[in-house]
Amino acid sequence: MKYIYNIAKEYKYELILIYFYMFVAQFLFLLEPYVLGKMIDGLLHKEYFWTYCFIGIAIFQNIFIYKRMVFDTKIYTRIYNNIVLKYLKREKDAESSSKIARTELSSHLINFLEDEMHYYIMAIITVFGSLFFIFLENPIVGFVVLASIVPICLIVYSLYKKIAQGTKVAHSHYEQKISILSENDDTKIDTFFKRRRKILIYQSTIQGKNWTALNLTKGVFLILAIVIFTHSSINLSQGQAVSMYAYVNQFLISLMSIPVGVEMFTRLKDIISRIKE
Repeated sequence: MKYIYNIAKEYKYELILIYFYMFVAQFLFLLEPYVLGKMIDGLLHKEYFWTYCFIGIAIFQNIFIYKRMVFDTKIYTRIYNNIVLKYLKREKDAESSSKIARTELSSHLINFLEDEMHYYIMAIITVFGSLFFIFLENPIVGFVVLASIVPICLIVYSLYKKIAQGTKVAHSHYEQKISILSENDDTKIDTFFKRRRKILIYQSTIQGKNWTALNLTKGVFLILAIVIFTHSSINLSQGQAVSMYAYVNQFLISLMSIPVGVEMFTRLKDIISRIKE
């Protein structure tokens, strides 16, 4: 991951500004369930202060999201062009098939900075932020949702090697695409795409098992947390119930960043090893 770190270091000021916009937008998003709960309770008593707060959060959140979306494309396209041009200058004698495949695979590095990094920053903010509100409302529920980390990590660990293997095989196979297509041999082309189909089916099957097990775990802990909360709270208001459900759900969804991270790490590790060869 040192390769990614060096890219981030080179464009640190631009990336910090992008992530700042995203941080503010995510922080406002984190406040929404709390303010929504207050708004619901207020509306039941014909009080509108929290309604105005909710509208204000929505407006400012969208302003920062817009600013981030407009600015980040300029930066990420510049980074991608620099990565590709450096690779092509260094590997002038490489096969055309490998060049094309690896320049396309390089886009995954930009996807990491643009998508995965955004996802992880949002996930970290949401995990700690939602956990804060859960413990503030009911510490018992907080410990219950924390316990969900154990089965999620066990599921990810059990499938990690298969995910890494599938990623490596898929990338190696993809690098042969241009070379095989340029031969105009129908038999080889047919074999290539049949093999490609099997690889994609294998990857999809592993991902399917992974996400099914994770979502079942998420559902169990979500129901358990809500049952405990509703049975242990006195004079529970409608707003509190809505707010707690939202924060528990947000916390459990954010824990899905663990399997996403494992898959992302294996993919980037393999791509970087090919680009730096």
